[in-house]
Amino acid sequence: MKFRLFHYWRSSSSWRVRWALAVKKQNPEFIPVNLLTDESDQPAHLARNPVGYVPVLEVLRAEHPSTFLSESIAIIEFLEESFPQNPLFSGDPLQRARIRQLCQIINSDTQPLHNPNVVEKLSQEPGQKLEWNQFWIRRGLSAYETLLTSATKAPAPVKFSVGDTVTAADLCLIPQCYSAIRNEISLSEFPKIEQIYQYCLTLDECKASAPDIFKPKP
Repeated sequence: MKFRLFHYWRSSSSWRVRWALAVKKQNPEFIPVNLLTDESDQPAHLARNPVGYVPVLEVLRAEHPSTFLSESIAIIEFLEESFPQNPLFSGDPLQRARIRQLCQIINSDTQPLHNPNVVEKLSQEPGQKLEWNQFWIRRGLSAYETLLTSATKAPAPVKFSVGDTVTAADLCLIPQCYSAIRNEISLSEFPKIEQIYQYCLTLDECKASAPDIFKPKP
């Protein structure tokens, strides 16, 4: 199999999938979709994903038509099942469920609520948009921090959300932290999350998939 990833450099969902591909040692062709010019709403992209969002993973197989997969968690699950090395849903059933729980706090309860297309429906006033974003990001990260605290009573530094290796939960958390900082929220409000963020930023796969690597050149 070969892959093409249609993505936007600063999209947190896109970063999740870029990171997962790096963990799984896959080297897709990266094709940018400019969300600021509404390229995602054009017929070519809607043919890949009728909702118009990024990322979209195109799966290329010999003697098969291309298949397009959208929704970041679905793509990560597909990569996990296709390339089981370096598992992103590790551990026993309860631990894997906990990883999915943390993923969904970000993927369902936080990030969609401050997507630009949602916020534009709310207001055109910058201050109101920032207040809205900060409310939902703080709400999600506070819940995430509470679950981390209940699971890790020891005072030792926390490196990962679950267990001793990077998981899909971290792939969701770190891009959300990036969004929090962009929305003027200090991660010092969430000490365990901040520890995970700072540690994961040192990982090669995280660095290779980070937004600045894919930022369009002027």
